[in-house]
Amino acid sequence: MICNQSVGLVARGIEASGISTVCATFRSDLIELARPPRILSLKFSPGKPLGSPGDIKTQRNIIEAGFDLLEKNINDMTTIDLPYKLKKFKFF
Repeated sequence: MICNQSVGLVARGIEASGISTVCATFRSDLIELARPPRILSLKFSPGKPLGSPGDIKTQRNIIEAGFDLLEKNINDMTTIDLPYKLKKFKFF
């Protein structure tokens, strides 16, 4: 697992080269220390950055929120708290 702060620092480096980034995290308190420009904050557990397996609607909504954030002109760190919760899923 990569540390949330490390991801934020990598995002800043990529942004410095002219490529926009969005970080999705369940620990916005940690990633904000590195101050990446765009953060999607999710209330998911580690290992499930886009929610429950098979929850295509939520996964698509999270990715679309990331694209929406990329379209905004960001001058400083922006954190968007997304309201999604993990859904229970059945095994086969």
